[in-house]
Amino acid sequence: MKKFTKILAVVAVVVVVLVLCLVVLAKVLITPERVKQTVLPIAEEALQRKVELGDISVSLFSGIELNDLKVYEKDGQEVFVGTKLVRLKYQLLPLLAMKVVIDEVRVESPRIRVVRLANGQFSFDDIVGRSDKKAAKDHNQGESETTPIGLLVSQVSIEDGSLVLIDHTLTGKTPHTIEISDLQVAAKGITLDGSVPVTLKGRINQARFEVDGSVSLIGPVGDFKVKVVDFDALAFRPYFNDAVPGKLEGLKVNLEVNISGGLEDISADGTLKLTELDLILDALPDAPLKNAEIEVAYDLSVGLKSGVLNLRRGHVDYNGLVAELSGKIDSLFAKPGLALQLTVPGLELKQAMKSLPPGLVSGGKDLDPSGIVKLDAQLAGVLDNPLKLLRKAVITLDDVQVTANGQRPAVFGLLKFADDQLVSEGLEMRLGENRASIAMSASNLFGKTIIARADATSENFQLDPLLRAGGGAGAAVAVGKGQPSVAKDEEIGPFDIPLQASGKISIGRTLYKGLSIDNFIARYQLKDNVLTISQMDGNLAGGSFSNTAQVNLGTKGLTYNADLAIKTIQADPLLTAFIPKAAGALLGAMDLNFSIKGRGTRWQTMSKQLNGQGDLLLADGRVVSPGLVKGFASFLQLTNKDEIRFKNFQGDIKIIDGKLHIDSSLLSDELKLFPKGSIGLDGTMNLSMDTRLSPQLAARLDSGGKLTRYLTDKDGWSQVPLLVSGSYTSPKFGLDPKGLQRQASEVLGKELGRHLDKLFKTSEPAAPNEAQEQTGQEDAPVDNPTNKLLRDSLKNLFGN
Repeated sequence: MKKFTKILAVVAVVVVVLVLCLVVLAKVLITPERVKQTVLPIAEEALQRKVELGDISVSLFSGIELNDLKVYEKDGQEVFVGTKLVRLKYQLLPLLAMKVVIDEVRVESPRIRVVRLANGQFSFDDIVGRSDKKAAKDHNQGESETTPIGLLVSQVSIEDGSLVLIDHTLTGKTPHTIEISDLQVAAKGITLDGSVPVTLKGRINQARFEVDGSVSLIGPVGDFKVKVVDFDALAFRPYFNDAVPGKLEGLKVNLEVNISGGLEDISADGTLKLTELDLILDALPDAPLKNAEIEVAYDLSVGLKSGVLNLRRGHVDYNGLVAELSGKIDSLFAKPGLALQLTVPGLELKQAMKSLPPGLVSGGKDLDPSGIVKLDAQLAGVLDNPLKLLRKAVITLDDVQVTANGQRPAVFGLLKFADDQLVSEGLEMRLGENRASIAMSASNLFGKTIIARADATSENFQLDPLLRAGGGAGAAVAVGKGQPSVAKDEEIGPFDIPLQASGKISIGRTLYKGLSIDNFIARYQLKDNVLTISQMDGNLAGGSFSNTAQVNLGTKGLTYNADLAIKTIQADPLLTAFIPKAAGALLGAMDLNFSIKGRGTRWQTMSKQLNGQGDLLLADGRVVSPGLVKGFASFLQLTNKDEIRFKNFQGDIKIIDGKLHIDSSLLSDELKLFPKGSIGLDGTMNLSMDTRLSPQLAARLDSGGKLTRYLTDKDGWSQVPLLVSGSYTSPKFGLDPKGLQRQASEVLGKELGRHLDKLFKTSEPAAPNEAQEQTGQEDAPVDNPTNKLLRDSLKNLFGN
């Protein structure tokens, strides 16, 4: 125990002696004068800058304190780095060898001023630009020289620092200034020829950032992990404003990235999240990005001198819409040029409508799109024209649906884009049981006028479902950019459609308004806002039809004309389809040739400006309309008459200012009808109908012939002038006053003529001569010239 106590006592004495020696040696070796003589020359030699130092205090345990340290700019006028206090800690044991070895430097509240000159150089370029050879030489000299104070700094720390960057390279009289505050820096194990671990924290424009990594002064090169939280990018807008294809009004940046490289090349991988993004693109001024969020996961390298960015992997999430990018960007700091591969693995259209800018998708809201779109594309070009960046692309459509005319057709297949041309592959449209193959191509997509062709083919496609919910003349019309808005009672148009399109529609069998149509073929063309139907043929109801039409979309209310030809089509199914109220009213095979033209899509305009003409022929048919047949039979007191059979019904038809005019004839074994007059498009009628009854039918009405003998024509048919008014469904029959007056004049003339013949007839025949006796013939009575003149004058007076 006593021995152990003695040992402790000896150790304590040795320690006290060593401490006293160290204190004495520290006071002797470390004096302010020695520190200044040592520190200032080394600092000025290393930095090639003027260095000032204030008071110096020395303590055995707290080290050396340097006050008011200032490192000036190269010109010696402005302070490059200034701090009120620098603490230097030294090793104790080297003091016993009469050496002072400083191994730790701590700088408190430094203020750093960095200037970027108008030529692009920084104010510290002369420091970091010293050659490796010069740095190694200085290091060796420092080791060989026998100075009382040696620098073997292994730890450096900065607390509560600030850095101000003054940039003169930007346009404008006032240089751009950026300030970093709350700067905390720590570096351990410092060596001039090795890697130094470094940590850095602070705030830039109040946004927190952290850097943790290592750096080598040979190069210099580094490897860091960087984190930035809620950085306001607008403070750096002058550095990238020219590269932004529009007006940036808001952007917050959150960043987590691993960075390695030096002053010429940098590699990085991590995540970049942009929030509160407000951007108005020059190419899409009506579709601004408002409070958008973009998250990017990436792996890239940047050539700081070459301005080339190589993107090895980029994963972009814009408001939930995902895309993959890879490729490179040239001229990054001037006029960026892209060469990228873009992949959209699966874009859900409903989500896209919610995520994209409202101004960009406003025209598609009523379509209510759904389904999935996949995209593989190559982008190349400059950002000042984003619409022309697309070079090649393959678009996959999977059950893409839109609402049209109350229906939701679905589209499947591929669209391939290359060299400003778009071509479909395996494109198919489905609507219920309907299937149609679509072959589509388009070119000059980025030109003033798109040139397109679309052909549709189907073995069996029902048109009724597509048209069942379609609007009429007053239906809403979608209005795009640059097109006039349409009030409720105004005409639509004019439209300026930057499209030149053509194509063919072929359907083996279809159903339209309940009519079965076979071998339907239509050819169309849209050019200079004029839609032309050059062919529309098909087989229908036992016959065939052909149609051509033209619609000028470039005029208000639209102007149009059409030619229709029908051959031996049964009238009843045609009337049933287009005039349901007339279903079953007319039977027979119909031929029709008709031309029509007009303007307007509203009834008020169309009914006044619709004009046309044509001819109609029905053979071996029947009129079975209850209103017409029963009204006609009742008026003429024809019993058991529920239909009118005819051999042919033909006439000339005209539409003048929206009203139908007809001049026709209906011929049968019992009746001859000659309808002439007008029928309004609303069904109102105003027809004079010269009616002829066969002798057999007239005998049933007037068995004695006392009346009908006065109504007979030259063929022995009884003539009755009728007038038809009312409407098609509720006709009204009456006698035609003008026809009666004309007919009465004819009857009176005939009767008067007959009596005049009796009155003026010569009653004394001439004596027969020998020739008459031989032949047994008599000469015609010789008329008195005076009597003949009177008789002819009266006949002419009464029209007979």
